[in-house]
Amino acid sequence: MYSAQLRLISTSVPHFIKRFPRVRPDYVLPSSFIQDLFSIRLSLSDICALFALVLAVHFLRSLITGSVQIWIARNHIYPRYVEKMPESVWKLCYYGTSWLFSLYVHTCIAKVESFSDPLSMWSGWSEGISPPIHPAIRFIYASQSAFYIHSIYATLYLDLWRKDSWLLFVHHFIALSMMLLSYVDKVLCRLYWYPCKLLYATLYGAIYLGPQDAAFFPVLGVMLLLIYAMNIYWFNFIARMLWRVATTGEEPEDNREFDTTAVTGLPKTSLDAMAEKKKQL
Repeated sequence: MYSAQLRLISTSVPHFIKRFPRVRPDYVLPSSFIQDLFSIRLSLSDICALFALVLAVHFLRSLITGSVQIWIARNHIYPRYVEKMPESVWKLCYYGTSWLFSLYVHTCIAKVESFSDPLSMWSGWSEGISPPIHPAIRFIYASQSAFYIHSIYATLYLDLWRKDSWLLFVHHFIALSMMLLSYVDKVLCRLYWYPCKLLYATLYGAIYLGPQDAAFFPVLGVMLLLIYAMNIYWFNFIARMLWRVATTGEEPEDNREFDTTAVTGLPKTSLDAMAEKKKQL
């Protein structure tokens, strides 16, 4: 699968590089790129809807984490997990709901065929005029944009700081940039379907079936590859954790966090004692 993908991309990318100067002979970096950026237009209703969704995401997070904190206080959870659990429950609720809704849209709505036939996202394209976007796809874009706007702030000020927090911040920024620029679009999903469906439709299909003068194709292509590299990086954490559990019999721990046995080398009793002491300060 990966070798076939590389063969397709090795054909499409050189084709784009040769074709673009003929389509945009007046294109000069960086002035043309900046001009294209300023040509992006979001309507006032789009901006207001996005702002309302950002507030809704923040409200839902406060509601869910507040409920979890009350539950923690009632059930005397270990102090070491007090800070982690509200954030974990919130992300489980958001990602679970978002994933199930996206699965429903891409598998149950007849007019959305971009998963079963990735190249169909470019059908109907003519002379720079994009075909209409299904309302469900618009909602996915808007809700995920709102989530990533919230997450950029939350990673810095609300979430527990981990070894990969800086990478999360970059991921959220790139994901948000891609959604705004492309307002046009875990192992199985991120390491298999991601290259099979999304990279195939963008780095290969878009070049032949999409707009001929799309100046943002290289930028979006690099961003998509960066996101894929991050997915591989995070899968490394999961694989290492599973290997450690299988070979040592230890309880599963998040390798990204600093206060774990796998990272510090300290036994759980010492970590619990340190967390209890920190709580009393």
